[in-house]
Amino acid sequence: MNDGAPDTLLHVLLAEDDAVSQRFFAAALAALGCVVDTCDRGDEALRLARTRPYDLLLLDVRLPAIGGADLLHALRADAQAVSRDSVALASSAALDFSQRRTLLAAGFAGIVPKPVTLATLEALVQAQRLRLGHALLDDTAALQALGRSRDSMNALRGLLAAELTELAGDFEHRLHHDPASLVEPLHRLQAACGFCGAPTLAAAAAALERDLRQRHAGTSPAATRFGALLAATRSALGNAGSTAVNVP
Repeated sequence: MNDGAPDTLLHVLLAEDDAVSQRFFAAALAALGCVVDTCDRGDEALRLARTRPYDLLLLDVRLPAIGGADLLHALRADAQAVSRDSVALASSAALDFSQRRTLLAAGFAGIVPKPVTLATLEALVQAQRLRLGHALLDDTAALQALGRSRDSMNALRGLLAAELTELAGDFEHRLHHDPASLVEPLHRLQAACGFCGAPTLAAAAAALERDLRQRHAGTSPAATRFGALLAATRSALGNAGSTAVNVP
């Protein structure tokens, strides 16, 4: 963990009904520079998310009263909820591929396994801090690479968005069942990110490629961070048509 002060203070809602897990998550998140509200029921988590602003929701899949997936569905459907659009992560002790895919399709940006390592949790927090505090798309770099043609930049970003959507569709499955198959797509992705001005995702792809070439486990912090930034960059590309993002 970094000893310095965090660049961006994160407000986290932690919904966890297991006392030991809740205590661990809360202490670890606080040590990473987060302000944490805790609860142990789904209905209480929904009430808090509706009335308070959070940067990140960490929701256990099997909460009393309302499970994590149903909670997130109710929150996203409530136009008046303060934290309606906050990034949500699902936590669970054991999930098969089908269950993980269902949760991702339900709107969770990622899955936090239990037990979780401090390094993995730190990677998730850093990815969210980057998403809030730093631009994921660098228009200046992209325009310089493409001869200052904004039309070319927008066209290539459209192709990148399609590439990321395809990769996201089976990323979790390949990561856990055939991690070697990700090495070449990650290598190619770095070049695409360079042309499109997506340096943060490019760096995360390079770090994960190095991990996989060294045969590190698919649950490494590099894999967690790439997964989070993959989702965040897809979102940023989806909004890029209406909101230009520039980095000094």
